[in-house]
Amino acid sequence: MEGTNRPEFILSDQLRADWDQIQDHQEYIVDVGISCIDIQEQYSRCPQRESYKTDESFQQGIERWLSKHNLTREEWDNLYFKRSDKLEEFVRQYRGEILNNVEGNEIGVSRLPDSFSCRIRISGKGLKDLVLNFPYIFDVCEYEDVDLPPVDPDARGDDRDGFNLEPPEPNAPKVCVIDSGIQERHPLLRGVIDEPNSRSWVPGELDQTADYVPNGGHGTRVAGAVLYPREVPRTGQLQPICWLQNARILDRNNHLPRNVFPPEVLEEIVAFYFRRTRTRLFNHSITSITPCRTQFMTAWAAAIDKLTWNVGGDLLFIVAAGNLNARGDYPTRPAIAAHLSAGRSYPDYLLSPSVRIASPAQSFQTLTVGSIAHATYDSPPLRSLADADGPSAFSCTGLGIWNTIKPEVVEYGGDYVIDSSIPPNFITPEPVCPELVRSTRDGGPVVSRNTVGTSFAAPKVTHIAAALAAAYPEASALLYRALIVQSARLPTWAEESDEKRYHAIRTMGYGIPDLDRALGNSPSRITLTTPSSESIKARQAKVYQVAIPDFLLREGEGYDIRIEITLSYAAEPRRTRRDRRKYLSTWLDWTCSKRGEDPDAFLAKVLKEYDQASPDAENGESSFPWTLGKRRARKRDDGTVPSQGIDGIVKEVSRSAGTIQKDWAIVKSYELREGFCIAVVGHEGWNKDSEATVPYCLVVSFEAINSEVPIYEAFAQIQQPLQVQQQQQVSMTVSR
Repeated sequence: MEGTNRPEFILSDQLRADWDQIQDHQEYIVDVGISCIDIQEQYSRCPQRESYKTDESFQQGIERWLSKHNLTREEWDNLYFKRSDKLEEFVRQYRGEILNNVEGNEIGVSRLPDSFSCRIRISGKGLKDLVLNFPYIFDVCEYEDVDLPPVDPDARGDDRDGFNLEPPEPNAPKVCVIDSGIQERHPLLRGVIDEPNSRSWVPGELDQTADYVPNGGHGTRVAGAVLYPREVPRTGQLQPICWLQNARILDRNNHLPRNVFPPEVLEEIVAFYFRRTRTRLFNHSITSITPCRTQFMTAWAAAIDKLTWNVGGDLLFIVAAGNLNARGDYPTRPAIAAHLSAGRSYPDYLLSPSVRIASPAQSFQTLTVGSIAHATYDSPPLRSLADADGPSAFSCTGLGIWNTIKPEVVEYGGDYVIDSSIPPNFITPEPVCPELVRSTRDGGPVVSRNTVGTSFAAPKVTHIAAALAAAYPEASALLYRALIVQSARLPTWAEESDEKRYHAIRTMGYGIPDLDRALGNSPSRITLTTPSSESIKARQAKVYQVAIPDFLLREGEGYDIRIEITLSYAAEPRRTRRDRRKYLSTWLDWTCSKRGEDPDAFLAKVLKEYDQASPDAENGESSFPWTLGKRRARKRDDGTVPSQGIDGIVKEVSRSAGTIQKDWAIVKSYELREGFCIAVVGHEGWNKDSEATVPYCLVVSFEAINSEVPIYEAFAQIQQPLQVQQQQQVSMTVSR
């Protein structure tokens, strides 16, 4: 196949760059994706729109065709076994082997509806032959080790002899920590670990669940941050909000073993904990070394999306965004020192493509967490790169795959301090480090401040998720995700200019979540939610009308009101797709009525404009000054960004790309009018079944800005119930 462009479309960035240097007799370990859809056979005779007179007859034709050509479970299994056998035979020709694969009758997360993935060991000659000639391969990427922050071995800290930790309530929510193990009898963790369900997936160490990582461990620190998101108490007592479960997958060197294939091990972990203890919250502070790919969803990220879908969206993975090294470049991930040496200063280098979030943080259905600095360090010649509430110098950033907003939120994970040397030295003195529980297996204090990373920001968000699960145990995890994002705010510096706002959204997503805002209301703020999770079909719209208290509509008053709207949903993924809308079985977005627009007229407009609706092309929406809007502007050839016809203040980012969609605006109270409406709209993805539904939650908040207006009391009196302006009625309830 001389002259073929297959490598360009199949290989990861690193393998594509190294393609000409691959040695025939060198051994390589790669992850491969194999398609289980025969495009030529299955889709060549798909009905075309021009053959039908009406949309209704076209849809009927599509449904008849699908009923004949969709693979049954048995057909899919047969196709999978045939292609996996062909792959195994191909690899064995070059004396290679499949290191991990999914076996058995159940379709696991490495076997999505359209593909399967596995890790293989093969010679360079075999790898080239595989890429160029194996007909069903669509994705090949190098095996990647995980990238976790280094730890200063000279830790200083203190003990907490005056503090007493009580066990959680028996029915408290459970949080599974997927990491390097946990020191379960640690004095600050003892009695909180669900020890009967501790388990190791490290080959050869299946009975060893402790945190063996030197210099204070990693999983122990992560577990402690779930319980103590700010500081570890020195005195008194505390009853934690959750139980911790210990799922060890990293070895003693804080590495992911080569024969542990992340999609497969995550499937086993979820199956073990969800089926045994109904665990729904998983902290995943582990990421790869390199930036995530933007062409295909990786098998690792797609596995999380599939696992979430399998339980109707009722799982929440909280995933770290990934870290830049201070020194020590990786070919596709230059270190901070390299950026500074090249003249790319902080914070500008954080928008470089090489700083993009690491896999699996690009997963659509995770909550991805970046890091910010909690303190400014300024003691010449030493200076922290970030000021307080600025993005950490090491935190990986967005946008994510297919221009999704990633990370969605940030927490305090620390920062680096540099001196005036050229090149500078990097240190992590105590004032810039979060306070963390540390393992004492090799000595040292029980608590220290000597390491930084997004690894330790993620569990602080997990703490909020656990608090929500404790407060609303019957609610869907989709609601927990929505309330966390709804509670997030960007720091005040981000509002100083459009440029800073754009930089903040790229590096910090929706901002810093707040436990109190996530959990409930205040006299000047109210949050309305759908009851747990709703469901919607493609080509369907559900309109919610919010009743506005009369006193807010008086033009003489003119209170400043902050409106925040968040949509959270889950859909089934297909990994072979290169487009966000086709990756999901059904995709959703939301739109808001214009000022004073009649609800019936609004619904009619939403349905009429359905076929033009997409994340990239919308015909105007609400006249409220939304921060993001539904459309993303693309830069012109001269580097400028068009503004005409783009709804949001931030032109380069759209709220509608992912499965968590938030926007916010500040308006005068009288501009809300009596008929304030929000429509949730379902759009066709890859699933053409007209009866297929996806679950979602919608959250709406109103808050008086710089005023003691009794928002909560006024709304609570009239907001029972809200109705969908369609065949069915759906009520929204006031969160506690």
